[in-house]
Amino acid sequence: MPATDIDDAMMVSRSQNMIAADVGDEAVILDIQSGYFFQLNRTAAGIWALLESPISAGALCGKMAETHSVDPTVCRGDVIEFIADMRDRGLITIG
Repeated sequence: MPATDIDDAMMVSRSQNMIAADVGDEAVILDIQSGYFFQLNRTAAGIWALLESPISAGALCGKMAETHSVDPTVCRGDVIEFIADMRDRGLITIG
């Protein structure tokens, strides 16, 4: 599913086979099935933290726009593209 097919009502959650650790303002995620590591910058780590519990894509975008004081429309586009990439890499599920 392309990023354009992700709507605000869809629930976003972490995949179960991930282990994460905070490293300063960043995060490192290990996919225990593949052995791949992913390093997230501060903003991406903030999204990962919000995914500790399942959250709707719309609520996730809203929280990120509030936290970073950016235009909600621009923020939504960036967050949706990022979570689509995370989904494609198997880090999260969207449904």
